[in-house]
Parts: sequence; C-alpha cells; structure tokens
Amino acid sequence: MKTKRFARTSSRLPRRGHVLVTITVVDENGFTSQYETVEAPVGALREGVAAIHLAAVEAGADADSASA
Repeated sequence: MKTKRFARTSSRLPRRGHVLVTITVVDENGFTSQYETVEAPVGALREGVAAIHLAAVEAGADADSASA
C-alpha cells in the first residue's frame, strides 16, 4: 500500500523517534474533520493505527453477520 505524500507546509520537524501526525476523518454523512497536527512517539502512532485497523475489522465482521 502506497502512502500519500503531502507537500511540506512548514519547516517544523519532529524530534528523533517522533512523528508529526495530522488526522482527517470523514463520517457517514460526508462531513470532514481535520485535527491539529501533533508530535507523537512512533510507537504510539503504530499502536493507534493497529487499534483502528482492529476496530475496522470487527465493524466489518459485525456488518457482515447482521446482513446474513
């Protein structure tokens, strides 16, 4: 899976072992929310993304069982 690259909007760089994270969310009505960029440890980012993936898989399984 390729990651989308954004043009750098500032010269701010994260500290070693950290990343700059911006989260954009689109809900079921098509509304978009973009949250402020924060600096987070790489490990916390990986754990957060893993939790989102697990929740998405569970939600997909729940939707599949409800439609069956």
